[in-house]
Amino acid sequence: MLVLVPLSTGARVHQVMVGVFGLFRPNRIEIETEDGTVTSIRTAEVENRRVLAEGQRLLVERGGKQLKVSFLEATGDLLQVFDAGQVSIEEASFTLSVPGQIRRSFFGRVEVAVGRDHLLPRIVVAEEVAVAQILRSEMAECFEPETLKAQAVLVRSYLRSSSGRHAAEGYDFCDTTHCQFLADNNNNEDEVDRFRQATLDSQGLLLTFLGKPFQPMYTASCGGRTLADFSSTGRPHSGYRYRAVACDFCPKHPLFAWECIVQTENLLRILKGIHRDSPVRILARLARPGDEPVLANLRETVRLQVGRSLGWNLIRSNRYIVESARGFTRIKGHGSGHNLGLCQAGAIEMGRQGKSMTDILGFYFPGCQIGRR
Repeated sequence: MLVLVPLSTGARVHQVMVGVFGLFRPNRIEIETEDGTVTSIRTAEVENRRVLAEGQRLLVERGGKQLKVSFLEATGDLLQVFDAGQVSIEEASFTLSVPGQIRRSFFGRVEVAVGRDHLLPRIVVAEEVAVAQILRSEMAECFEPETLKAQAVLVRSYLRSSSGRHAAEGYDFCDTTHCQFLADNNNNEDEVDRFRQATLDSQGLLLTFLGKPFQPMYTASCGGRTLADFSSTGRPHSGYRYRAVACDFCPKHPLFAWECIVQTENLLRILKGIHRDSPVRILARLARPGDEPVLANLRETVRLQVGRSLGWNLIRSNRYIVESARGFTRIKGHGSGHNLGLCQAGAIEMGRQGKSMTDILGFYFPGCQIGRR
């Protein structure tokens, strides 16, 4: 059973910087904010501040190593143009868009600078706000309060222990599933929805191992058994050595069991060069059952390569075997995702059965504790 242990004294507000729209590599971005928001436009010598009136918006364009910033009326009429090194907008609700491609709503402080070959928009948001937004994207179909609290603890622990994951690019996290996906901002400030409530109820709680926060993993469905750590280096994964946990809570998940068929020729082609073994040898090894670390690591390598080349809807998880015959390869598996750590489908069922946040986290992370920092 998990217990609550103090980690340190001295509370402070943690912030998270998220780089957004990186997949689009934008050269033009539009920003719309609520009435009265303060905008700062900085050059090497001076800072210009301007208050945006209702309906006004910014168009930020890349011009070499500088920004071209245009203030526009709601009608599209041009009000003013600046050349700048960086644009920032104070904490507010705002809409960010890449014209003709994507439009999303956020809450926080926004900064736009010039990246290596595209614009670099970044959102700076309080950690607890980020937890609620990520929770909304991760558990959109969950209505179990204890499950949501457990997931909130994992999200917060991930953010705290993985800060600076994209430090080379100028921010902490990206906004894709590579890191944590921020859901669009819920503009109804009067509504305390279930995601905000779970964040409030678990505020400041972190999952720890041997007194230290670590990067916890979670998967959509484990398919009946989570995997033990299969790090090829033999070291504990992100500070915790994952153990295999038999899970009887997720058999109703649609991807508890799955299978797909791929042309063997295509599979051999995309597996060429990804491992010291030949593609034919790789398929022979994947035909054997078992979760020993070397084989589990190979399964993940193949899953990622097939996903990038043929789509992520084929090999759904790291638990699978292959059967090749007559030019086709049948792949049969269980679960969805990497199969490490918390099984989200199982955690939802545990919540339905009345299990508490500590019950859920203790089941999937044996040997861990909950700490407050």
